[in-house]
Amino acid sequence: IVGCLDAELIEAVGKDLADPFSLHLPAWHDTPGDINIPQILWLRNLGVAYDMVEYGKMRYNLLGSGGHWFPGNTAEKLEEVDLSAALADCPVADRVPGLLREAHEMFKSEPVKRLSEGG
Repeated sequence: IVGCLDAELIEAVGKDLADPFSLHLPAWHDTPGDINIPQILWLRNLGVAYDMVEYGKMRYNLLGSGGHWFPGNTAEKLEEVDLSAALADCPVADRVPGLLREAHEMFKSEPVKRLSEGG
């Protein structure tokens, strides 16, 4: 089963993007605007490969408002920051801004609160 899921992921997003946590992306606190790039790209992969868009929306919209469980921010203010230095070690750096824009369009909605906060 895992092999089939992995194959579907690679077919949908490409082998180079299948594991965003291995792309030498900066941690959210080392990224201009505190954008949580690895988490956003992982959610994008779930949406594209497995049609988990509703799950992605819920998780994406907790970024910036979910406390330490959902650290960092969404890509909402991507156009206001320069990611070039932060992405210097990433082999797909030239594609990351477009992927973040795509993810933001796929997942953006009203910010979500954690259940413990009345969400």
